[in-house]
Amino acid sequence: MENILKNISSLRGVHYACIYREGEEPVSTFPDSLSDSMTLSYDLIDQIFAALKSINKSHNEIYFSIGEKFLVGYLMHETCVAILLTDKNINFPLVNMGIKSATTKIQRKIKAEQEAKIARLAPQPVVAEVNAAPPPTNKALQPILAELSTVLKQYLGPAAIFVFEDDVEKWKKSYVQSHENIPHLITILQKSLDPNKEQEEFVQRAQMIVESLR
Repeated sequence: MENILKNISSLRGVHYACIYREGEEPVSTFPDSLSDSMTLSYDLIDQIFAALKSINKSHNEIYFSIGEKFLVGYLMHETCVAILLTDKNINFPLVNMGIKSATTKIQRKIKAEQEAKIARLAPQPVVAEVNAAPPPTNKALQPILAELSTVLKQYLGPAAIFVFEDDVEKWKKSYVQSHENIPHLITILQKSLDPNKEQEEFVQRAQMIVESLR
């Protein structure tokens, strides 16, 4: 959870962030002087989301104007809420991209914990899943991946962290991790860029990285 919070906090225009999960201590970058206010804010935001759910509304974002800033609440799971203090002129499409990626990770984490709990209570034979988690990253490819991530950040800014992680997972699920299959990863990554201005340039730069580190 701390790594997810760190990635959200790194987005440009986000001053502080915290993640509240039912039954756990919150993880937060807010200063201690604001901790009580954040707890009250969480209680209010949680009540609003609960009220919306009771009338079959699917809203998962709430914005409060506070002077020159926004206090934003995101429902990431029925038991998990993120609260951000941001600039008002922040690039919300990029923030939403980061929140979407973080939400997927949190939901996956909670699902795994729930399945593990069920397995402990009622042990069952292990069955291979079609959508099993991708294997750990091949260490030999890490220098190339690191360089590709750096180049992607030059186009997408901090949101590239989330895009890159998600696209690498997609790649690992479909291809063997090898130098020969890096072009397939590049193809996946370029889809997040402007096809008229950025994709061709990104592919050329990525190919140069692959050749130099082969």
